[in-house]
Amino acid sequence: MKLGNAGFVMKNMSLRYFLISIAVVLIAGGCRGASGSDPVPLALPGSYVYAARGSTFKKPWAFSAQLDLAPDRRYKFTLDKTIDGKADPRETNVGTYAVSGEHILLRENEGLPDRSHDMHKLLIKADSLIAEVGWTAELFIKGVGAPNIVFVKQRGI
Repeated sequence: MKLGNAGFVMKNMSLRYFLISIAVVLIAGGCRGASGSDPVPLALPGSYVYAARGSTFKKPWAFSAQLDLAPDRRYKFTLDKTIDGKADPRETNVGTYAVSGEHILLRENEGLPDRSHDMHKLLIKADSLIAEVGWTAELFIKGVGAPNIVFVKQRGI
């Protein structure tokens, strides 16, 4: 490999790590356990979507996510992403959720050992779910020009 290509390789690797980080931040919020759950509001179950696109290191990227909440406290999260015109395989995550006040807590539980389960926190606001991320993740998201992580409920589907 020529020395001139090293920068290009590093930019591609950095872009891939950036997009993986965004995917993690999409569903990663404050981690805490919930032993119980408030009743699930009647309007909460349904499909919520989020999409973003931009360019980092002159490489275009786009991703879209869908969060499906079932009335039986189960969820399915799907993520589609495209980097520099190449679509990556769809990622899927399933688990259970609990309601705690104005928050929904997602717990990954499909095929993971007990100690590996992650908890993700979203704020319930009318027909939206807002990911609660730490300040470092918030700075990262703003730094790359991605919009805030707000899932909006789909209507009439």
